[in-house]
Amino acid sequence: MNRKHRWLWGILFTSVAILLSALATGWNVVLMRDYQHILQLAKSLSSSNELSYFPSHLIVKMILGTLGFVATLTLTILIFIKLLKEMRLNQQQSEFLATVSHELKTPIAAMELSSSLLRTSGLSHSETQRLWSSHQVELNRLKEEVDALLEAARWQVKPKLYPMAPFLLEEGIQESMERWKSLLGPGAYLTREGEPLLYKVTLDLKILHFVLNNLFSNARKYAKGNPKIILRTVRISRKWQIQVEDHGWGFDPADSKKIFHRFFRSRTAAPYAIPGTGLGLYLAHSACRAIGLSLRAKSKGTGSGAIFTIEGKGLSL
Repeated sequence: MNRKHRWLWGILFTSVAILLSALATGWNVVLMRDYQHILQLAKSLSSSNELSYFPSHLIVKMILGTLGFVATLTLTILIFIKLLKEMRLNQQQSEFLATVSHELKTPIAAMELSSSLLRTSGLSHSETQRLWSSHQVELNRLKEEVDALLEAARWQVKPKLYPMAPFLLEEGIQESMERWKSLLGPGAYLTREGEPLLYKVTLDLKILHFVLNNLFSNARKYAKGNPKIILRTVRISRKWQIQVEDHGWGFDPADSKKIFHRFFRSRTAAPYAIPGTGLGLYLAHSACRAIGLSLRAKSKGTGSGAIFTIEGKGLSL
């Protein structure tokens, strides 16, 4: 929501609050005038002793009027909050549709171009290989975007869970290191720090890999130059942590929870030039909740990198 709309909604809400306050004040003034009128009438009839106290029915009316004002104002505030949330969601969805359209068109256009060049004659073997390589890169990019959209729709309806089975957490990490290095692409640095996670856990291993793949993809996307990632493992009694630390653009600390919302993208200048749909971290957070893990994020600010922490429990060996 832009600044102009915020001012308009703020003025409208203030106007409604002032109107309700005026009505509540007017109600009490009317009641006081009624009481004064009754009191003067009683004095004229020489029965003021009977009305020397404030009539109970007027007290009840004043209390009901005040409670009515408070209830109406509270309801108005809730309605305004709901409207603002809906407007913000609509704006995010509009931005999401525009981003998705661009994200899908770009690899398709690149694939069309490489396909048309491959149909031409006179290409050397090295040129053909470069075109095929470019074609494959764009095809993988298109597949990732479509998979993210399908996963978001699936998780919104019902989480896709596989049978849980016990396994050694450290073995699962060791077996996946090379695959994560490949996912980060050439020129990337992935290092391992911390203690071995010698825990026996009962989790959906595919979902855990899905979460970590999303975190590494996010680190690759928002890296400044070649990605430099630290995979840190921490043992805390029966709890364990897997931290993915990058040296990328990071985010505003105030957005540490918002970045897991659907369609949300950090409001910094640099990420807007970076392709994305705002679904990767939402899917990772939803997947963690589905298998009983927690996922949180921390950053010192734009340009300072970020740390994503997965935390769970297990039987220490």
